[in-house]
Amino acid sequence: MKIRTIFLVILLFVSICLGAQEQQTIQHKVRWMETLYSIARKYKVDPKDIAVLNNLRTGEISRGQILLIPFPDTKVTEQEELPLQDTLPVEVDPEIVNLRKSPCRDYISSSEWEPVVSVILPFPGTRMVSGFVDFYQGVLLAAEKMKDKGMSVLLQVYDWNEKPMDELLSGSSLGHSNLIIGPVYSNQIGSALAYFRNSNTKIVSPLDNNAEVWTSLFPNFFQVQPTLAVQQESLIRYLDPHNATLWVISEEGEETVAPGIRATLDKNLIGYRNFSYDVLQGREVTEVLRDLLGANPRNQIIIASLNEAFVSDAIRNLHLLLAYDNIPVELFGLSRWRSFETLDLTALHQLQVVLPLSAFVDYSDDVVKEFVHTYRTLFHGEPSQYAFQGYDVALYFLDALFRYGPDFEDCMENVRVPLLQNEFNFIKTMPEGGYSNTGTRVVRYRPDFTVELLP
Repeated sequence: MKIRTIFLVILLFVSICLGAQEQQTIQHKVRWMETLYSIARKYKVDPKDIAVLNNLRTGEISRGQILLIPFPDTKVTEQEELPLQDTLPVEVDPEIVNLRKSPCRDYISSSEWEPVVSVILPFPGTRMVSGFVDFYQGVLLAAEKMKDKGMSVLLQVYDWNEKPMDELLSGSSLGHSNLIIGPVYSNQIGSALAYFRNSNTKIVSPLDNNAEVWTSLFPNFFQVQPTLAVQQESLIRYLDPHNATLWVISEEGEETVAPGIRATLDKNLIGYRNFSYDVLQGREVTEVLRDLLGANPRNQIIIASLNEAFVSDAIRNLHLLLAYDNIPVELFGLSRWRSFETLDLTALHQLQVVLPLSAFVDYSDDVVKEFVHTYRTLFHGEPSQYAFQGYDVALYFLDALFRYGPDFEDCMENVRVPLLQNEFNFIKTMPEGGYSNTGTRVVRYRPDFTVELLP
C-alpha cells in the first residue's frame, strides 16, 4: 500500500513537471529556408534560449525539425555557452538532393513547373536609383520574351534597402527562389551567399566585378562581370607576334596592370619587348620611341596602364609618330579607357585602338534595334547600359532554366541566346567553386570614327 502511494506521488510529480513544460514552450516545425535567428525573431526570443532548450550544439537546424520555443518571458537555464554562428547554414531538402540530373539532351521542360526568380536591387536612397530601375525594366522585357517562348515564371523583386538584411534573406518567399539575380555589390553578395550556401538556389552577381572573390567558395554562384585578367587574355588572339614586334609600354614602377599582362604573354609563349618611362619626362620620350619603333615594319603595342594621365601621354606620343613619321603602330588597351575623359578621340581612331570590353552595344544589330524600339514604346525613354545589362542577364539565365531546369549549370555550354551587349561564357573556377564569365567583346576604333565589333 505504501509502495503504491509513493508510485502515485511520483507519477503525479512527473505529470505536473511535463504539464509545466508544455505550458512554457511552443512547438515549431522548421520550414524551408528558416534559420535559428529568423525563428527566434518571429517568436521574440533569444536564439540561444532555443538552442539550449533543444540541445543544439552548433545552431544548425533542418527542414521538418520540431523545435521547442520558450515563451518570451521564460528564460532557459544555460548549462554551457553554445558557439552560435552569425549566419547559419540551411539544410538542403533531401528531395532536391536526390533529384536525378538528366543529361542536357534528355531534359524535357514541363509546362507545370514554374520557376521562381527573384531580383534584389537597391532602389531608394542611392544616386544610381535610375540605373537600377532601368536594370529591372530590362529584366521585365527578358521575362516577356521568354513568355513568348512558352515559359511560365514567377518573378519577384526585392529592395535591398527596404528591410534589414537578415529579415530579407531569411524570408520564406525569397527562400523558395530557384534563381536570384543580385544583390548588386560584392559585400551584399557575400551576405546572400552565406544564407543560401547549402541550398540549390543559383545566385547571380550581375554588375560588380569585385564579387569575383566569391566564385572559389560557392558552387551555385555565377559572376557575370569578367575580371581584368580575362580582358587581358582576350587580347591575345588579336596579336600577331610572328609578323610584328610586340611592345609592352608601362609607367615606371607600375605594379598593378603591367605584371599581369607580361605574365599572360609569358604563359602563352609570346615574345615581347618592354619600355617604361615616367610621365614627367615629357617630349623627350617621343624621340626615344622614334628610335625604338622606327626600325620595325610593324609594331603592336600594349599600353599596360590604368593611369589616365599616363595613358593620355603615351597615346599622344604614339599618335605623333604615326602622323608625322608614318611609323606603323597598332595599339591595344584596356576597357577602363572607355571612361577616361582626357584621351584624344582622334588619336584613338587613327591609331585604330583595340579594346576588350565587358559590354558593348552594336546599334546596327537587328536584335538591339528591336529591343530599343520595344523599350521606347513601353517606358517612354532611351535604354541605358543598365537596361541592356538587365535584359541580357535575365534572358540568359531564364533560357537556361527553361531549357535545362533547376540544374542548368551542367548544360551551360549549350545555352546560346542573342544578347545585346554581353558575351557569356561561364567556366568553373575550381572543382568546388562557382562560375566565372570569360566572355568579352573586343572592339576596334576605325579611322572613319566608327567602332567595329571584332569577331
